[in-house]
Amino acid sequence: MTALGTQLAVRCGTLAPPAALDWAGLWDEFGEKFEERTRSLAGSTDADLRRELVFCVLGGHAVPYELARSAADLVSEIDIFSDPRADPCLHADLERELSTAQFLPCRVDGGLRRYRYPRRKAQLLVACRGWINDIGSLRHALDNIGGERERRALLCGCPGIGPKSASWLLRNCGLGDDLAILDVHVLRAMGNAGRIEHASLPRDYELVETAFLEWCRDLGAPAAAFDLLLWEISRALRP
Repeated sequence: MTALGTQLAVRCGTLAPPAALDWAGLWDEFGEKFEERTRSLAGSTDADLRRELVFCVLGGHAVPYELARSAADLVSEIDIFSDPRADPCLHADLERELSTAQFLPCRVDGGLRRYRYPRRKAQLLVACRGWINDIGSLRHALDNIGGERERRALLCGCPGIGPKSASWLLRNCGLGDDLAILDVHVLRAMGNAGRIEHASLPRDYELVETAFLEWCRDLGAPAAAFDLLLWEISRALRP
């Protein structure tokens, strides 16, 4: 947990259960720090975008953040986008690496972990490489698209990337300030705050995104920064 996350854990620990959280007060207290974090994300290079793309392909589907980040770091070291190996060979090597117990976080017994879906994600990573090869410079392609939702639509054409992961990538690379990165922690927070009742993702993505952005406007909070705050709070309140 980050130092900022630790501060939030202390602050939120006095407000349990989550339904009692003072969202406006939390934003007033911590919002500036999260806005600083989002401002620091600007200026991403093609290499940054490709690293985040790998992370997004490996994340989600109940894969913990730490495991996805650890696996993405290894795949980024391999540099699949400039690797000369043919697709079947690269797929086999990626599957073997992801199947090897070498990833964080450590297990209770201190051992390292295997990645959870080695065959499927190796297949998606190879397909992702093909998509990038067709696109060329991802930074150039995104810069030439005027709107954030159009940028997201482009990224959703990449195998393994959906609206949530595309929004995450754009936010993390300073290219998406007014998008919602919808996950369980956001739905839970919106429910606790009375901003939404029943929704199912990804089916209701646009509906929930509209409600989330309205909540951000009511708080005077940039969506990218407020999502970061919600994510840190979800980690702070994790049992």
